[in-house]
Amino acid sequence: MFDERGPAQRRNERSGALQRTEVRRVWVDLAVAYPRPSGRPPRAVPDGVDLQSRVPGELLGWRRTTTGEWVGWVCVPISQGEEVRYVYQYVAAAALSPREDLRDRR
Repeated sequence: MFDERGPAQRRNERSGALQRTEVRRVWVDLAVAYPRPSGRPPRAVPDGVDLQSRVPGELLGWRRTTTGEWVGWVCVPISQGEEVRYVYQYVAAAALSPREDLRDRR
């Protein structure tokens, strides 16, 4: 589930019928990917996992769900305090947007 190596060093052999694309930099809106339950007030847990921020990620490919929606197979850094872990997971297309770096403009 977690990979300590980071996005540039990762290898994933479990992608199955993944429709492969070139690796693309994306923004992952974790609040969209992991919505908070409605009606529950937020509670501050300083050393908890931050699933409400927007983080940079790598889109490795796309796959269709059984209901016809698209999900992206992404590598996402998740912070817990000072520690960062890289998670590989399917994320709903609504939580993904293109990320442009300065080097993309050359």
